[in-house]
Amino acid sequence: MEPVKIGVVGVGSMGKNHTRVCAELPQLDLVGVADIDKARVAPIAAQYNTQYYDDYKKLYGKIDAVVIVSPTPLHYQIAQDFLAQGIHVLVEKPITVDLDQAKRLVASAKEKNLILQVGHLERFNPAVMKLKQMVGRPVLIECHRLSGPTTRNLDVGIVWDLMIHDFDILLSLYKSPVTEINAMGTSIYSDFEDVAHVQIRFKSGAVASLVASRNSGERKRRLKITEDSGRVLSLDFINQTLVISRPGPDGRPLALEPVHIDKEEPLQLELRHFAECVVTHKEPLVSGEDGKRALELAMHVLDNMHRISFSK
Repeated sequence: MEPVKIGVVGVGSMGKNHTRVCAELPQLDLVGVADIDKARVAPIAAQYNTQYYDDYKKLYGKIDAVVIVSPTPLHYQIAQDFLAQGIHVLVEKPITVDLDQAKRLVASAKEKNLILQVGHLERFNPAVMKLKQMVGRPVLIECHRLSGPTTRNLDVGIVWDLMIHDFDILLSLYKSPVTEINAMGTSIYSDFEDVAHVQIRFKSGAVASLVASRNSGERKRRLKITEDSGRVLSLDFINQTLVISRPGPDGRPLALEPVHIDKEEPLQLELRHFAECVVTHKEPLVSGEDGKRALELAMHVLDNMHRISFSK
């Protein structure tokens, strides 16, 4: 297929990665990058032999698709502007800052018959894709997503920055409705929650326990699912590993069973998939509707957290 003409808006830490992969993939033709900070965007454009713009609207008429990696509060307006120009959109997570904006974006893309994909990158982790093929009936889901102190994404709290990945994965793996949420969060160095612990109960009776911190002494991204059969699936997002443990006849666990994973860079898989969706017009693996559902769950969690326990 002909390469999809693409632009990147926002060249912060994640935007630089998107720019690199867009320049590497043969399915994409990186036409330009845009950022209001000329001192930041010019050297990145030079590094990847493309054009830079200090106004994203200068990309109009030059591209078929765009990746939006701007600060979260700007997602909605920028995405709407590109959709209005007939340009397919991949917008980083969270899709927007409120549910009404997310609904309007989804409606705009549908009305104009355009692709709207949301950058929930962990869905393209090969270990997660393998897990989705194997998972049975969960009774307990445990998620740990920890990182050290950071200066990135401080315009949102840990729930929107990191934990929303796990909300999206939960909703994609498990279709039972949510019936109860208990959430606690504490601000340490930002204006938002930097540490969070959330428990979610599903109608089926299954429980999810999620812990996220951006003030931890370690970097950890793990998911463990205990099924009603007693089988336990343990996933490491960073190392892209998946291990199974089972109870033996005497009740003691049998030897661990590693699952073979063909490891690849999730961002390459995500952007390759976006290009394929633009060309074939198939539904993205992470659609605008998926992004909206993850945002809705995140907002319920934050409402619960602020009513019960949030402190500054």
